[in-house]
Amino acid sequence: MMSPLRIAILAAAVAATVLLLACPPTNTPQQMPPGPPPPPGGSGYVPPPLVDAGPADAAPAEERLGADGAACTLDTECESGVCEGQGCEEGQGRCASRDRACTRDLRGYCGCDGVTFQASGSCPGARYEFLGRCEDGRPEGAACLAGTDCQSGVCEGQGCGDDAPGACAPAKRGCTKDLRPYCGCDGKTFRSSGSCPGRRYSAKGPCP
Repeated sequence: MMSPLRIAILAAAVAATVLLLACPPTNTPQQMPPGPPPPPGGSGYVPPPLVDAGPADAAPAEERLGADGAACTLDTECESGVCEGQGCEEGQGRCASRDRACTRDLRGYCGCDGVTFQASGSCPGARYEFLGRCEDGRPEGAACLAGTDCQSGVCEGQGCGDDAPGACAPAKRGCTKDLRPYCGCDGKTFRSSGSCPGRRYSAKGPCP
């Protein structure tokens, strides 16, 4: 005959078995349904293509236009559509606002196309070579290649190529009375004032 202790242990084991049968565990592995069959000749996995989206704040090239004051060559490079300023080389213009305040006077400008146009004295609205009419010649201090480019008829300075232009100088000015030798752009020596050569030259001193 079993003791009361053994009877109690046996009853607890029977109760635990009944509980497991009534509440099966829910974390047992489950078999997944089969996926779609792979394409013929392939592994079934196709990685997505890599796309370089670039910086999040990058804008299309046509939208990256110059703000007011930015260097420009053409009107189409500016947000405002206005590229103006003296100088006809690449990047010498500046983007300007269409809504800026301008004086009401009219000045003559020699445009980069060699044609004179008139505009406000403070807002040319386009790029230009120099102030004044093209047909009148360049004013004092303007870059030049020959005397015929200047209003005064005098183009002087060291340098003989198009990349080293002279400057328009007044025909009448105070010059020192010494005579210095210069090697002219034609390869011939000439003498002139040490402060007013009067023409373009390749070097100071006589030609070799």
